[in-house]
Amino acid sequence: MKLWLPLAAFVAFISAMASRHAMWRDEVRAFSVATRTESWPDLINLIHHEGHPIVWYAILRMGYALTHSNLVLPLASLIIAAIAAFIILRFAPFPFWMRLLAVFGVFLGYEFSVISRNYGIGVMLLALACVLFPERGERPVRLALVLVLLANTSVHAIIATVVIGFVWLMDVVGAESRRGLLRPRSIAAAGIVFAGLAVALWSAVPPSNLSYGVSLSDLNPGEVLRTIMTHPARGLRGVGGADITASGELPWERIGINPALVSIVMVNISILTIAWSLRRNPACLIALALAIAAFEVLFRLIYSGSLRHEGFLAFIMISLVWIAAASAGRTAIPSARSRAIAFGLLPLLITQAAALPVVARRNVLHPASSSRSFAALIDSTPRFRNAILAGEPDYLMEPMPHYLPNPVFMPRQRQYAYRVNFDPERRKSDLRLGELLAIADSVGCASGRSVLLALAWTGVLTDTAGEARGAGYGATFRWNAEERARLFRRGRSVATFDQATGDENYTVFEIPPPLTARAPASGAFEERQAIHSSSPALPSCPPD
Repeated sequence: MKLWLPLAAFVAFISAMASRHAMWRDEVRAFSVATRTESWPDLINLIHHEGHPIVWYAILRMGYALTHSNLVLPLASLIIAAIAAFIILRFAPFPFWMRLLAVFGVFLGYEFSVISRNYGIGVMLLALACVLFPERGERPVRLALVLVLLANTSVHAIIATVVIGFVWLMDVVGAESRRGLLRPRSIAAAGIVFAGLAVALWSAVPPSNLSYGVSLSDLNPGEVLRTIMTHPARGLRGVGGADITASGELPWERIGINPALVSIVMVNISILTIAWSLRRNPACLIALALAIAAFEVLFRLIYSGSLRHEGFLAFIMISLVWIAAASAGRTAIPSARSRAIAFGLLPLLITQAAALPVVARRNVLHPASSSRSFAALIDSTPRFRNAILAGEPDYLMEPMPHYLPNPVFMPRQRQYAYRVNFDPERRKSDLRLGELLAIADSVGCASGRSVLLALAWTGVLTDTAGEARGAGYGATFRWNAEERARLFRRGRSVATFDQATGDENYTVFEIPPPLTARAPASGAFEERQAIHSSSPALPSCPPD
């Protein structure tokens, strides 16, 4: 009962939160890529453009093949999180109340469960690797296979695999452990891990021609090293003050405390206490420094440290303490030394657990995206059920296929699609409002259907002319007084969605088909999803 009651409570909690969660674009984009590609070779080729390895996509594809239900997306995330919680509650060599803090925290209790992304499966495999790590000498291949799967879940998990692999390779230092490391099975296991890492890197590194590609020339190694040595919290802070302790989620402003200052203090304290607890395990201590350095680089070059990314680093730190504590006392009841090692996690665990109710309340009051509310409007309005959806920025419409069968037209790509292609040769980087309206008219003319145009740029509603940047990796949007007047002449504002916590807020305009449009086609609408082909020419249509 000590195990099952908390696990049941955890499953009930994350299920309740998931029922209120509105899917946002990155969640649905992965599901769409996994389920709409025609074959496994096509999927393998396509994920090379997505920046993530294949494991999460494979889970979604196989789940959808069995059920043909979009519910596979949230259910897969919830099931994986429940398994991760079970592993932690059952096997982590910490006092049970500390295991509860790890499970009932904002990372596993929300970011890696309610939000349906590929990071949850990485955390589950990381916990499983910790369970298998003490038996690496006797059963190295089992651990190797888990590490291969782990590496192929995300870029962050590639770092985790390297970190755990480094601790494993440090067995070479001890005479007894060295014998186990040099056995043929262990050498074969190392080869398996290296091969898995190579596949993960190949699939995760996007082609250089994509607009979100990165270059190592942008990195200053000296600055990274100085930051790690003098002020690690500064380099690890991410979007909106996100950090590895989730202290930025707590309402410090209400009591007159600077949240940025608290975040810096808590992160530095957490790193110091964890490092102190690992002081007698050089392999884990060095691995901690490697993990921090790798994430400093990652946050500078690729991801700007959202809470889920910070949480993954937090779980790498938890895993290193887990490995060190397990090596200190391999018994069912944690030894005094293993407890002392585990206590290094307290600042991190307590703070991220305190953040869970704050984030849960926000999830109840405000959606992560406007997608579900927009879908409810369409579903409740008969004339919208046949409409074509478009957005500016175009990626605003990526979540909509999760809720509706309405076709989505990507204006910057000039094609029907379920995902934005960030190849600058296939996606127009500079778009004007006049062009956007002409595209909507052409689509309406060709289909005989209204276009529901979701505009996120609030300046269009208030300013006669302007420019907006941030439409996705260097893209811009511009308008002038004449184009704005045409928008209000051709379109009718039908709803404004502005309650989402993210950037998926917008005003929806109904653009009716021109009077010269052909009649709507009967039957199902056939979407053109030629992702890798050049953009099709827009149909011409005489003006009204």
